[in-house]
Amino acid sequence: PAKAHWHIQPAGQAADTFQQLTRVLPITPFAFFNLIRSLKAAKNADLQKQRSYQQRWQEEEQKAKEVLENYFPQDKLGELEVVKEVLSNLPRGAKLHLANSMSVRYASIIGLTAKQKVQVFCNRGTSGIDGCVSTAVGHSLNNDLPNILITGDMAFFYDRNAFWNNYPVPNLHIVVLNNHGGIIFSMIDGPAALVESREYFTTNQNLNADKLCEEYAFDYLKPDSRRKLRSTLAEFFAFDGTTKVMEFESDIQLNKTLFEKLKQKIKSRYEL
Repeated sequence: PAKAHWHIQPAGQAADTFQQLTRVLPITPFAFFNLIRSLKAAKNADLQKQRSYQQRWQEEEQKAKEVLENYFPQDKLGELEVVKEVLSNLPRGAKLHLANSMSVRYASIIGLTAKQKVQVFCNRGTSGIDGCVSTAVGHSLNNDLPNILITGDMAFFYDRNAFWNNYPVPNLHIVVLNNHGGIIFSMIDGPAALVESREYFTTNQNLNADKLCEEYAFDYLKPDSRRKLRSTLAEFFAFDGTTKVMEFESDIQLNKTLFEKLKQKIKSRYEL
């Protein structure tokens, strides 16, 4: 349990998602952090603690970075590495949209650098995946910057009618991580332990994005190897007036194994 869990919100009911709230502060985040910044340390010891905390944070962050740098490439190309390559090559100042559920987890663990100046958006619908594509389409219609959506197959096909409109979105390029069913329920302790999980929690499907792209006159790209991925990314990130979909097909079990292996390596590195 949290020693203290503050919710900062100027008005309205605070959602206590984790049942851990200890205090609600009716103030804007901007005003709150300005106040924190203005406070002066009463004692040198307090200032030293702050510096030690910052140093410790930077040390731990460096450990995580080293794990990521040494983890890739693995023997087989998986979704995690595809997301890494996409994030590493994002246009400066792009708008990044992340779908639920594994897409946002992949991006969170890989991370971005401040110098990329990328804005990140993640829509969570009632069922998690619903509305992810629609949000990206609507946002792309309201700006001229490069918009990139990283999505799994379930969120992508579930919301395919987002493209059923009369407004082109040439500044929207989409990465579809198609493992034909989704991984998230095999990662969660409860559903993963059930023998019925594969049948009732995973939506097995055999769809591909090529016919959808043909229907809407989108460019369709399909890398199936590490070498082809790198050459395809150059074409994918060329914003030349056409909506583009880059689909990567892979296996559920492979991606689950690669993700859990990386988490374990990070955990082991933190324990050193």
